[in-house]
Amino acid sequence: MTDKKKIVDIVNNMYPEIVGIRRNIHQNPELSGQEYKTAELVYNRLKNLGLDPVYYLEKTSVITPVKNGAGKSVILRADMDALPIEEKSGLEYCSTSRGVMHACGHDMHTSILLGAASLLLQMKHLWQGTVHLLFQPSEEVEPGGAYTLLSGGHLPKADSIFGLHVNTDHDTGTVGVKDGLDFAGITAFDVVVNGKGGHGATPEVTVDPIVCASTLVIQLQTLVSREVSPFVPVTLTIGEFKAGSQRNVIPDQALLHGTIRCHSRELLEKLMNRITEMVSATAQSFRTQAEVNFLKTFPPTNNDPSIAAHFASVFESIVGEGTAIIRHNPSMYAEDFAFYQQILKGVFIHLGVRQKNGTFNGSGLHSSSFIPDEEAIRTGIIAHFCYVMSELGIRNESEI
Repeated sequence: MTDKKKIVDIVNNMYPEIVGIRRNIHQNPELSGQEYKTAELVYNRLKNLGLDPVYYLEKTSVITPVKNGAGKSVILRADMDALPIEEKSGLEYCSTSRGVMHACGHDMHTSILLGAASLLLQMKHLWQGTVHLLFQPSEEVEPGGAYTLLSGGHLPKADSIFGLHVNTDHDTGTVGVKDGLDFAGITAFDVVVNGKGGHGATPEVTVDPIVCASTLVIQLQTLVSREVSPFVPVTLTIGEFKAGSQRNVIPDQALLHGTIRCHSRELLEKLMNRITEMVSATAQSFRTQAEVNFLKTFPPTNNDPSIAAHFASVFESIVGEGTAIIRHNPSMYAEDFAFYQQILKGVFIHLGVRQKNGTFNGSGLHSSSFIPDEEAIRTGIIAHFCYVMSELGIRNESEI
């Protein structure tokens, strides 16, 4: 039996078990910073494989080395947190936690990396060195689990790092690879508008913060449409608008919560300055008081071109020609994986999870109806192994 066939057979044999793990995690989602049961599941699984996992960040993160002789070391990372979304997928293994859902595929990421751990242990004759498995909490909230792990000095010493994210842009069985800048940098911001509340029947004696905040929602969009070139990818989104508690009461305060995404630090700083100016000027025109608070910025991901190309080559040698799709345009999603890439070379890829049989429901990431194709778990496990082979392999991919 060739090593290539053995890899595929091992993955196929473990697939039902890994699907079961994924569904367990999906049914029991945990919000950012609360991934205690998920981390415990991961810890116990790694222990059962004969590894020596260690808890971090109050038992919401798990890291373990897989050692196989002297040589370089790499990190494979998966995130574990869910989102505050009420699931409407209709799946038999739907979330049992009210208002919490794995709508971004982190249940897939976690189970895939657990599967990769098993494959690495069974195919040690193909690689040499150390692979650190990093299961990370809190990707969905600022400042991000990656930043917190780095700040605490918990990131293992390594030569490079690899990660992936599910993506409905690509069919199951494929991955998307982009060299250089890919996932956008992001800054979250909060706007507080303070007015003077009162009765809806007498607006003339109030200072209405809702009217001011509503105007800001529209005006802020002009920063993208009129102050940035149409050839430069930028998004500005107001995802939350909070104000009032009753229809005939003008409240004292309105709140806006939004994000800016782009791939340039200089542009990001320009937009932050303009948001501050626009909020101040608009507030003054409506006789309100307003302030902006910018939260911790995620930098853009930046994939090493040579590492990305070598990974794609190894991946296609095992999965098949044309399965590593070269992406030419950056993504506007954001990822705290970028913090790791500020100190380590590496690559962050897109794992195709779009069903090929026409059953894809059209719902993407962060949707209450998001259903990634579980068949992509096989591809994800092999993708992790291919990265290890591309960096620590003791054979050329043509010899596998």
